[in-house]
Amino acid sequence: MNTFKISYFVVVFIMVLAIAITLSEPLRVEASHRDKYGRVIAATRAKKGGNRTSAMTCDKSPKVCRLKGSSGRDCCRKRCVDLRTNKLNCGRCGKSCQYSEVCCNGYCVNPMFDKRHCGGCFKKCNKGRSCAYGMCSYA
Repeated sequence: MNTFKISYFVVVFIMVLAIAITLSEPLRVEASHRDKYGRVIAATRAKKGGNRTSAMTCDKSPKVCRLKGSSGRDCCRKRCVDLRTNKLNCGRCGKSCQYSEVCCNGYCVNPMFDKRHCGGCFKKCNKGRSCAYGMCSYA
């Protein structure tokens, strides 16, 4: 019985510790963003009731997408994306490329058969050559 109490205490302690670590993570992320954005956004965040996630979305602060390490400079559906390369937002928000296509400079292209993008973006086949299966002059 005594072993059961000790093991129960250890399990509860580990769960509390895991929850504490999980809840402290957004605060560290917020602190690093506060340093990058300055006091203006931190002050507006405090005025809005302290909701951390809504203050840091790009639809409310477009400058979020211009930070170093951002996944893109454009904001689509509250997420930073690169409209030149994002397959789900190619050229504009919500424009998806088909399954076999990739986004090259904002245009959906099929790298398997497009001789201007053969095998990948901007991999041009030489003049007179065709693109088949992502390779120039396959046959």
